[in-house]
Amino acid sequence: MNIILTGFMATGKSSIGKQLANILGKRYIDVDEIIEKREGRSISQIFAREGEEYFRRVESQVIKEFSGVDGYVISTGGGAVLRKENVQQLRKRGVLICLKAKPEVILERTRDNMERPLLQGAGDKREKIKKLLKKRAPFYSQADIMIDTSSLSVSEAVGKIVKILAPEKLKVRLGERSYPIFIGASIDEIGEIAKDFKIGKKILIISDTNVFPLYGDRVKNSLEEEGYQVRWLQLPPGEKSKSLARARRIYNFCLETELDRTSSILALGGGVVGDVAGFVAATFLRGINFIMVPTTLLSQVDSSVGGKVGVNLPQGKNLVGAFYQPRFVLIDPLVLRTLSFRRMKEGMAEVVKCAIIKNGNFFSYLEGNLAGVMKKDLQTLKTVIATSLRVKIQVVEEDEKEEKGVRQVLNFGHTIAHAIEAVSGFARYTHGEAVAIGMIGAARIGEEMGIFPSTHLERLMKLLRRIRLPTGATGLDSAKILQALKVDKKIREGRLFFVVPQKIGRVHLRDDVPYALVEKVVKELVR
Repeated sequence: MNIILTGFMATGKSSIGKQLANILGKRYIDVDEIIEKREGRSISQIFAREGEEYFRRVESQVIKEFSGVDGYVISTGGGAVLRKENVQQLRKRGVLICLKAKPEVILERTRDNMERPLLQGAGDKREKIKKLLKKRAPFYSQADIMIDTSSLSVSEAVGKIVKILAPEKLKVRLGERSYPIFIGASIDEIGEIAKDFKIGKKILIISDTNVFPLYGDRVKNSLEEEGYQVRWLQLPPGEKSKSLARARRIYNFCLETELDRTSSILALGGGVVGDVAGFVAATFLRGINFIMVPTTLLSQVDSSVGGKVGVNLPQGKNLVGAFYQPRFVLIDPLVLRTLSFRRMKEGMAEVVKCAIIKNGNFFSYLEGNLAGVMKKDLQTLKTVIATSLRVKIQVVEEDEKEEKGVRQVLNFGHTIAHAIEAVSGFARYTHGEAVAIGMIGAARIGEEMGIFPSTHLERLMKLLRRIRLPTGATGLDSAKILQALKVDKKIREGRLFFVVPQKIGRVHLRDDVPYALVEKVVKELVR
């Protein structure tokens, strides 16, 4: 993976880039230096004689040339990100880091430098800097990481970048079924990571027609470089692929490609792909190796960890399935760049769920850092993903197969959500949107029972609305939702179990929720 440094002049791109490349063992490229060498003149001379437009064209050519290589730290000029095609080229195989500094710091750093063409001529330099910073702010905000170098030495800035980029390794401890989760590792590293696991030489990548064109070749190439024999199968996107009919087609493909007990299935995609691929892995030849590479926020914080795999029946969601743990999970937050705003929102529903059930401080963090998440800031995303997964790991380790009742707390919001999804034909609402509605329903039940404070319900409502998630359903029949609740997996001996919050950070599993109260809340939710 390349590391690209961009940002305004005098923020330290060159000095930081050189030291960063040395520490990480990567090669270093300075786009401006390459341009000067090829043109045989300085940047200021190019601006003076040919104009900025000419310089930007040359800059784009150099960026296009070097964006296809691997293993570089690349410093760009401050205006490189003004062109959309430059950003697209640089992001193909790298993480984009924007260095910034306060206007007064930039002024001081450029005071004796006469080689800054955009600061030449009459006029106050401070005002020129402020004007340029304001103009470029929307373009710099596209970066995966923002680092303010105003008060940092070069070594301090480099150390901060290295810390942010370093993958975090969590472990799900389930005895012989234990497995690691690599958070922040690149999908281009999967072949190297896989070498540490006995997963056979044949790997079948199961993805969908949205994800595979984006990331399939990178995963396939990484595996093939390490000697694996790779085949792939693309499913139609969406919940309808989670069916026994689709699983049967995958079984046939497994037979055609001659997978054996030592072979592996790799799920590359969101929750649907992970669920159906895991179900096939759990049942083909009574179980073969399974690897998870989730590509949505929802799957990264939820379905990729814990071992729940399965398919739907017409009567309800996940009614046929198994508990089957993967060999390892690789979570690359950079793949979320291509995720739509709606899909980011639905992932955030599961993040909020984790905060509600076990971590009140995390809920406060989300309230204060929501903008960073939605902008897909890498450091914030890694924090959110890792914190959410620690909640889930703790619960899964206590009750892997929902035999003690502990794991059912992860179903907070899901009882009503699954009914909404079933009644709407898995089409009107995404899973996360349904969970958001379901959380409000469960919270309202808690409020009505006198165990969940109204002030906490207000905080939950406010955060979900800030994320722009629904807090109620429209266009559905409440009677059908109530009927769907009766076939939910959480029905035991005729009693409906509800996960009800006591406060932000604590929930309880209750079997004493009056049906009349459930009926009342559902009718309020469905408008």
